[in-house]
Amino acid sequence: MQIDFVEIANFRKLKATRIDVAEHQTLLVGANNSGKTSAMVALRLFLKERGGFSMRDITASNWSMIEALAESWSTLSDDDPREAEPLNILLPAIDVWISIGDDELHHVSHLIPSLDWESGWLGVRIRLEAKSFEELVEDYLTTRSKSEERVTKYKTDQNTPPDDFSLWPKSFHDYLERKFSSVFTLRAYLLDPEKIVAPAEDQRATPQTLPEKAQPISGDPFSGLIHIREISAQRGFTDASENKRTDDEEGGGKSGRSTRRLSDQLQAYYRRHLDPDKDPTDEDVSALGAFHTAQRTFDQRLEQGFHQAIEELEQLGYPGMANPKLSISTRLRPTDGLDHPSAVQYDIGGDAEPIRLPEDYSGLGFQNLISMVFQLMRFRDEWMRVGKLSAGDDASDAGVIPPLQLILVEEPEAHLHAQVQQVFIRKAYDVLRHHDDLGSAKTYRTQLIVSTHSSHIAHEVDFANLRYFKRQPASDTTVPTSVVANLTGLFGEDTETTRFTRRYLRTTHCDLFFADGVILVEGAAERILTPHFMRKQFPTLALRYISLLEIGGSHAHRLKPLIELLSIPTLIITDLDAVDPANSNKAVQPKVGAGQVTANTVLKTWAPQKTQLDDLLKEDPVPIASGAGYGIVGVAYQREIDVAYPDAAKTSTQIPSTFEDALTLVNLPIVADLSGVAMTNAFAKIVKEGSDGDEIAKKLFERLREHAEKAAFALDLLASKKLEQLVPPPYIANGLAWLEQQLSGPPDVS
Repeated sequence: MQIDFVEIANFRKLKATRIDVAEHQTLLVGANNSGKTSAMVALRLFLKERGGFSMRDITASNWSMIEALAESWSTLSDDDPREAEPLNILLPAIDVWISIGDDELHHVSHLIPSLDWESGWLGVRIRLEAKSFEELVEDYLTTRSKSEERVTKYKTDQNTPPDDFSLWPKSFHDYLERKFSSVFTLRAYLLDPEKIVAPAEDQRATPQTLPEKAQPISGDPFSGLIHIREISAQRGFTDASENKRTDDEEGGGKSGRSTRRLSDQLQAYYRRHLDPDKDPTDEDVSALGAFHTAQRTFDQRLEQGFHQAIEELEQLGYPGMANPKLSISTRLRPTDGLDHPSAVQYDIGGDAEPIRLPEDYSGLGFQNLISMVFQLMRFRDEWMRVGKLSAGDDASDAGVIPPLQLILVEEPEAHLHAQVQQVFIRKAYDVLRHHDDLGSAKTYRTQLIVSTHSSHIAHEVDFANLRYFKRQPASDTTVPTSVVANLTGLFGEDTETTRFTRRYLRTTHCDLFFADGVILVEGAAERILTPHFMRKQFPTLALRYISLLEIGGSHAHRLKPLIELLSIPTLIITDLDAVDPANSNKAVQPKVGAGQVTANTVLKTWAPQKTQLDDLLKEDPVPIASGAGYGIVGVAYQREIDVAYPDAAKTSTQIPSTFEDALTLVNLPIVADLSGVAMTNAFAKIVKEGSDGDEIAKKLFERLREHAEKAAFALDLLASKKLEQLVPPPYIANGLAWLEQQLSGPPDVS
């Protein structure tokens, strides 16, 4: 038994979204404000807390339709009854689809959709509905009518009443601001596995429509089936010692906001699994006897110590004739020994004399790692009823262990440095399965869902387990929403591309999954200097979260399926790579009218999908590869440059072949003064000794055909005193300006 996917509808940014859940662990990734938190909150409110919704949880684009419905209620006649379903289908809902094996039917007898169903998918919809639709409508219309009557009377009585004066509720939206939690509830319905519809081409989900006379399931449909626990995001910056909470079975109350303080968690674990008061063993009885003896001894000492003070109080007439006599007694419990700041200590003494410090003296990163891992251990042991955890302490049926545990972890990277983040995600699932009845066995399943902004965490998770939340642009009638892209099977049967992409992303930072925009560059020199050009000439672009990837012209096209799936504004900076087809496709210096072609796969197959050099040079400054809205892709490559050097009166037109000669041709005075590696020195000599642009361009091309120390050349430029005067080649400037424009305003949604 496992959850295969969930479909979330009408909840915040998730208008209609399917999230496929991997067998073991699923990682939710995406840029800021892309809907990851919405998904985690939806799972919490629908499945774990079963409540706690507010009006703002409804997708904002639905409100105009909800208001129109509410307005129609006052105009309908008695012969045209008001229907609840038009409102219900606009409210938040979640469909949970679980796969059930032949040997697991006894777990789901109450969820079987029909008598001929044997095994496979089971679907349950949990949605927000009015507790009593008729009462909701009547109360709203009555309350609003009375308010409007009072406002009308007030304006009649006033000589100059304010035009915008109103009383609550001025709209249905205003009404629900106060009434939401009291008028809505959650109800569950069975779904038909035969009516599952795959997401549309744009990844939008299509949840099935409930039958007209569908009847809700009583109670919690997943009680006894799914054991749900959560580690929520630590959004504050307080010290661990200030984060203490009253601990219940969850380690933090119904809200699930569990404490990160390890000593508090140890107390909770002790009470549930080790407390000697619960079904005491012989060893427990011995320990409790020792506590009792210690308490009696301490009480006697207290009685002696306070004797004089109590006698002094009695001299004041207290306790008096009818009042009880004052006495002092202690109550020692085993957990009291853990209820102090130094209950957990770190030994820093090594092999020498022990030196111990309280847990608050350790770094927050170390504290949080230990705390989160311990919480996972505690969740596992609660589920498997380790130690003295009694059946009555769990919401599931007495004596029955739910066959599935679902663990939600939100942003585990908070206060964890990079290496610790990787350790956590690498070990988290193993910790959850470290039990004699778990491991690789399939009797009890564990599914871990983690949301993150960390490229280090994404780096450690299998590519197929990533679920990418991508923002959808708003149209004229809606607000921005999000959908989820499943990276499983992205490249189909193309195993070579799949292998390359996985390996490439694992050898680079996976910040591609969290970026606002992407720049794919040809080589190391572009990667080194492009950030400088952005900071100097494109400050708005520099403020965005840009993923800069060095991919090379011969491999950039391999990322095409991924880039198109993620739908991020992308700039590809690449080279013309001119070759002579009449001379065995030998690399040549680019020239117009020479019958040259490009060897660059990006230009031939992605954009502008042209092969002839003359055709490429006639294209727009930034040819558009594909897509509109957020998924637009543009390509920048070398174009003609007017060179006036050393004689300003003598100008020649040159076509660079790479980034390095293009950069040199527009920064000739700066390069002439450079010194450094062999290539840098050679470029400086070529520029200083060159008689005109033609000669300089030719010799630069020839030097680049030799051993080219491109990265070192870029570093020499970074070290130059004239770095601030350095300008980007025109093709790169055009590309960066284009990307800045894409990220500055609303995208084209036509």
